[in-house]
Amino acid sequence: MTIPCINAFDDQSDIHVLQIDAHLDFVDVRHGVRNGHGNCMRRAAEKPYVTGQSQFVIRNVSSTAKDGYEAAREMGSDILSVRQMRKLGNDAVLARVPKGARLYITIDIDGFDPSIAPGTGTPSHGGFQYYEVLDLMQGLAQGHKVVGIDLVEVAPDHDPMGTTATLAAQLLLNLLGFIFHARRS
Repeated sequence: MTIPCINAFDDQSDIHVLQIDAHLDFVDVRHGVRNGHGNCMRRAAEKPYVTGQSQFVIRNVSSTAKDGYEAAREMGSDILSVRQMRKLGNDAVLARVPKGARLYITIDIDGFDPSIAPGTGTPSHGGFQYYEVLDLMQGLAQGHKVVGIDLVEVAPDHDPMGTTATLAAQLLLNLLGFIFHARRS
């Protein structure tokens, strides 16, 4: 879903992509597939109008090997694990996102800890809690022009209580509110 959405910016000005995800999604080709969920961030980095990427909460190497991490950094990615982000604090993390950048935000629900978002196909312990992401999104909306959003990999069949879908909807609703509020100011 992310790459078709980013393709919509082909005829517009530059964007910076900010990713919340447990996985880097930067493999070049996986099982013969160049355009799948495990390589969407690499395809985004190849776009001439994507000026860089902030890839946050990365904590699982299942989708990308060492060469993918090296390629991501060479192609302009700032990669932070959840531990690094917690150590730095929200203000320092926000300062790493280029000032004034037009942001496309992509959120994979597995960026959250599975204790609050079990409804995903690739749960990975040690992820974000709700207010950590909410505070980050509010800061991004206040300091940048958010031009696009996607939220992926909610799998209701893995969450009979429905808490993951509720979390996703609540996050998107609040993020949209932050964006529209910032634009009024």
